[in-house]
Amino acid sequence: MNGQPIPGYYWDTEKKKYFKIQSQNAARGFDLKYSLDNIRKEERKERIQKAATARSNKMRKERVVRRYPNSFAQTNIEREIGFERRSFYLNGPWTDAAAFRIDSDPKQVISKRPCHASIRIFDRDPVSKTIYAVQGSNSVKMQRMRTEEDAPVMPTDPSDYYDPQLSNAYAFHPWDEVTRTTSIASSLTYLPATGALAVTSFGSDRPPEVWLSDPERDPPYVGQKFTPRDCDSIWSAAARPSTFSPSPGLANSIAASYTEHLAVAASHSMILFTRSQAGVWDSTVAVKSLDTDVLALEWMSYTTVALGCRDGTIRLYDTRSGGSSHVLTHPYPISQLKRADDESRIICSGLQDTLFLYDIRSPRLSRNSSRKTFNYNNHHYNEQYFKTLYPGNRDMPKRRKLNHKAFKNWSQPILTFPHANRDELDLNIDVHPRLGLLAAAQDVSTGTAIRISNIWTGKTVKEIKPHENHRVQKGGWEAIRSLKFVDRDEEDGEADLWSCWNGGIAKFTW
Repeated sequence: MNGQPIPGYYWDTEKKKYFKIQSQNAARGFDLKYSLDNIRKEERKERIQKAATARSNKMRKERVVRRYPNSFAQTNIEREIGFERRSFYLNGPWTDAAAFRIDSDPKQVISKRPCHASIRIFDRDPVSKTIYAVQGSNSVKMQRMRTEEDAPVMPTDPSDYYDPQLSNAYAFHPWDEVTRTTSIASSLTYLPATGALAVTSFGSDRPPEVWLSDPERDPPYVGQKFTPRDCDSIWSAAARPSTFSPSPGLANSIAASYTEHLAVAASHSMILFTRSQAGVWDSTVAVKSLDTDVLALEWMSYTTVALGCRDGTIRLYDTRSGGSSHVLTHPYPISQLKRADDESRIICSGLQDTLFLYDIRSPRLSRNSSRKTFNYNNHHYNEQYFKTLYPGNRDMPKRRKLNHKAFKNWSQPILTFPHANRDELDLNIDVHPRLGLLAAAQDVSTGTAIRISNIWTGKTVKEIKPHENHRVQKGGWEAIRSLKFVDRDEEDGEADLWSCWNGGIAKFTW
């Protein structure tokens, strides 16, 4: 009498007794409690109750209770409720005035020399000020800056000829070659936390590769080379900024012990490289087998990576859960992604002259309501948009198809920026969140090399024209593939805009 199941009998937990189960024929016409139908109903209720209990227990175990209530401020709740909002003056006129002071004439940091190829892409060590660049297609070199320990500059007589390049801080040391890739280099990233350099290549007849080294400590051509499997091309790479800090729950975790994180867009997948405190690199395929190529990557927070794909989808990957999800849809292939002033706002640069600001929390997808009741005036892809895209009422079948696709699938941007990039994946963009400025490289055939916009209003505040001798070569080295806001060492908080310029590197100062 311990409640064990006995064939043909039912154990009543309330009465602590066994009762014989009556068959359907015997229970016909009688309302018997222990009939076969009633027993089946009771067993079904018990199964539902057990499943609900198991589900609630699982949710209780998986839920993380915040230890310190005051840490809710880290979730940017002040920004959500509008507390301590930036004034209109800071978001509008102040940003426009700051951009107005940018000098349109470039100051050459590194000039192109006849014996050297043009600089394709570059990065800079913020501590030692060393410049790492790809010259030509695959030669990775480093250029050290003049220091106080070097020989002083010789005094010059005003009456004698003097080459102004000799006073350049980067004209003292020669170029040192770090390595050579087996195909055209696709990205070059300096990781300041450990002094590592990451170089990726597109791949051709040779497979694409990821080159990781410590150029300040390792001899030339010494490093670790990774060749991903089932990868046709590596499009880009993004290192987690050293300014990001973990949340209190991750400060003492295993993931926080890694000193560097590097995300690599390898064809249809994303590979995550991590470096331990001992200096050992490890790689894992974080996102596998997507239906499209991953072209752009950007770290949004300490644990979140944004992926921009060829089909226009924007996905988010979380390093804690190891999963990714589709959050936004851009109308055209994505070439660049940049974090705006907050981890929930992302700037997306794509083909067909598209440069949009999205909010991840509110993608504002087109409503599924009837077209007759839908207000197109509040819709970005309205009739005026398609009239501009197809003037003169031409391509009506294609226009109707795109109108339906925009109504159903495309995400609605918060702001749109003027942009000129029809079909170039390499044109770079950069954002300075504190100044509220967005710098975007343009197609130089339009007469503008760099356009600077206000990320809070979407208006153009500065246009930089190309050099007089700037050669317009489609697909050549003249495309601005590197564009960076570099903070100065002074305490005034000002910054310079560095760019590939006329085969070398130039900066635009305030």
